Amino acid sequence: MAHGNRTAAQALLLVGALRYYVNGTVSRRYRRQAAALQPIFARTLITTMVETQQTLAILFADIAGSTKLYETVGDVEAHRRVAESLAFMAHAVQLHGGSVLRTVGDSTLASFGDCDAALQAASEMQELHKQTPLAVRVGFHFGPVIADKGDVYGNAVNIAARVASFAKPDEITATDTCISQLSDAHRHRANLLDTIQVKGITEPLGVYRLTWEADTALHTRIAPSGSAPLSVNDQASLELSRQGQVHQLTKHSSVLTIGRDNQCTLSVDGDRVSRQHAQLEWSAGQIEISDTSTNGTYIHRVGEAPLFVRRETIVLKGRGSIGLGCLPDEDATHALQYVVND
Repeated sequence: MAHGNRTAAQALLLVGALRYYVNGTVSRRYRRQAAALQPIFARTLITTMVETQQTLAILFADIAGSTKLYETVGDVEAHRRVAESLAFMAHAVQLHGGSVLRTVGDSTLASFGDCDAALQAASEMQELHKQTPLAVRVGFHFGPVIADKGDVYGNAVNIAARVASFAKPDEITATDTCISQLSDAHRHRANLLDTIQVKGITEPLGVYRLTWEADTALHTRIAPSGSAPLSVNDQASLELSRQGQVHQLTKHSSVLTIGRDNQCTLSVDGDRVSRQHAQLEWSAGQIEISDTSTNGTYIHRVGEAPLFVRRETIVLKGRGSIGLGCLPDEDATHALQYVVND
């Protein structure tokens, strides 16, 4: 049984013992006294649980490849590097107002009062590890936990650890609950990776990757609903290419489809590509792309930040690349190049 539930369990046992005492073969006087105590203990139990429940940002960070590290550099050096990494994690947590809850092996669990602080600490962890041979994965979730003697317990802890498993080395991931809690200054750093089912939660949770490099000029944006219409131009056309194949889209050949399905105009067999992933259409003098996939589509126009589109339609402009289910430069084999001619 989790330590955080021990006090509650003991109180419940006490209430049960009192109930047995009331119904047992004892004198009427003592039965009346014990019966009066039952609701008092029950109310105390409920009050204690409510008072210790908090909603916090729970962060889980672990070192990537630590098992192999011990095999390659030996126990002494590996232990030194891991200890240094854990110290970096603790410093980042404390610097941004968080609390280190526990350190187990090569991982750290921490809590924060808000998601901005958790993201700042996660980014600090990554910055501190840039000049070291080790890399870390960080994930965080915002949800209710039970606080007990400097530690926390609850489903939010499990979710944070699971979300961290989606991160690659040097990456930060978070749930959509966290993204909604971030300030405008940080929310633009997010791009959707996947949706997952979590035990105890009815609706699927979105898992996002967050950029963290301080010198990164371009961050993935999430497409706003609706796009400003362009003036009608009958000459507008699209050139879409991939691995030597070139497709044209004009007023007279108005639709192109992309996906794993062989019936698509452009068949792309990738792990993150849906059967019917996206559709490109000439409409009223503009080129529109509509995402119909599970993992979304990334539009990276030259000179601009990548734009994430999922289950919506936007207007394509200029030239750039299209990623199916991931950023174009993350999977160049399945990426497409486009040029819109006005």
